[in-house]
Amino acid sequence: MTKERRGARRGALTLGNPHSRVSPGRSEPIARSFTEFLGGPLGRFSQVGTQRWWTPLRLLVTVALSFLSLAYMAKANCLHGNEVAGTAQLDWSGNKQYVSACYTDIIPLYSGRGLDQPGFPYSYSWQENGVTRYMEYPVLTGIFQWIMATITRLGYPAIHALFPSVPEVSFYFTITALTMAVLWAAVVAMLAELAGNRVWDVVLVAASPLVVVHAFTNWDILAIAAAIGALVAFRRHHLVTTGILIGVGTSFKLWPAFLLGALLIVALRSKKLRAWCVLVAGALATWLVINVPVMLAYPNAWGEFLRLNSQRGWEWTTIYAVLSRELGWSGLDPAGKTPTDLNMVTLLLFIAACVGIAVLGLCVRRRPRVAELVFLIVAAFLLINKVWSPQYSLWLVPLAVLALPYWRLIFAWGLIDAATWTILMWHLLGAENKGAPAGLLDLFILGRDGLILIIVALVIRQMLGKSVDKVSRDHDGCDPLALAGPFGCQDRWALSPKHPQPDKTIEREAMKS
Repeated sequence: MTKERRGARRGALTLGNPHSRVSPGRSEPIARSFTEFLGGPLGRFSQVGTQRWWTPLRLLVTVALSFLSLAYMAKANCLHGNEVAGTAQLDWSGNKQYVSACYTDIIPLYSGRGLDQPGFPYSYSWQENGVTRYMEYPVLTGIFQWIMATITRLGYPAIHALFPSVPEVSFYFTITALTMAVLWAAVVAMLAELAGNRVWDVVLVAASPLVVVHAFTNWDILAIAAAIGALVAFRRHHLVTTGILIGVGTSFKLWPAFLLGALLIVALRSKKLRAWCVLVAGALATWLVINVPVMLAYPNAWGEFLRLNSQRGWEWTTIYAVLSRELGWSGLDPAGKTPTDLNMVTLLLFIAACVGIAVLGLCVRRRPRVAELVFLIVAAFLLINKVWSPQYSLWLVPLAVLALPYWRLIFAWGLIDAATWTILMWHLLGAENKGAPAGLLDLFILGRDGLILIIVALVIRQMLGKSVDKVSRDHDGCDPLALAGPFGCQDRWALSPKHPQPDKTIEREAMKS
């Protein structure tokens, strides 16, 4: 067993063999120009891995914290308040949240979901258009908001005494942002292990433009941390822990459950179906333990997430909204009615996409890497779904980096996606306030979707063996996520009875690299 595999099995953080570490200054054009500015790429006799303080892990976490600071500053203009009659009031006058593009769900939902009052969040309700509304987030996301709100209410009197103009909700946002910043730094640290010999690819996550605009737009970092933690546990051969973290992640957001689908394909290729069943059992048991108490105590509140998502129409930045704005398409359902047909169509399209990904994963010559499969499933979900809240793009960042570490492409997508948020905020000002025209917003949405589709196409091409898989190549043909995991690296079965012979041109290209 290799040293890396022994370290992973023991649970120690492993960043791959320093002598096998890929230098982006040599392999990535976008990094090459930066390293030239710093003094050039590593020399032949460089002592890689001997730095005592500025290790790759510490440097990546430092970069992540720097960009998280920018993320906080991006929302700072929405935190200002004024003291009125001894009470600090939040100042969103002049459509500041749109003009500054500093909008965040964390601020309006503090009072909007009763978090500024004592009591369990799922016991709170209000009337909206004749309908009784409840907290619409999955259980753990709601509980996280409640914990942050409780800390806020306990600590705010001291803050108000020192800074009278700071609103309570701004303190709540800051507490929430600090907690999620710690979790995002942990995500970057875990990705440094998952990246193996390509540890510097993680800078694409730490320094992503999407972190600046969306780290604190909503609570999506919670589910990302659980999902990446599950992949680390899987790599370390901790099956039960993997299942538990998937169950936890699914209690934050739905999408971490998609990891089970990707791992099923790898389990079938490895003939390790029993191990996969352990994962499912752990995930299901954890989800039930978390959800059943709330389901029994507050059934209507627990079902609000499902009710709202089934009854809401398409979101501003989905392909359906683009078709409506550009072509005048009125949708599949009568106006003002529950979008039953749209729900069914999007569900069937997503199921078809998952079946296609499964067939592809079972037929390709090389066993697909876990990150490739998870990325394809989550990307299909976002592209097909009727709801694509802009911050959902943050889900794809770590998955895309692990699946296809093409630096220029990933950065280009991040920049366009981040700009889409700014254009959306400008558009929401409305024509009466000289907001951006719908055509400009749709252009950026199509640009974002187009770049994601390019990444999807390149991942599929990579899986088919039509292009070099840089991650597999730099790990001796193995998946770094499965290096010491329960499924191992050996491919034992495929749906295709005869595997195509490897492309000699690709092999020669890999040898040159």
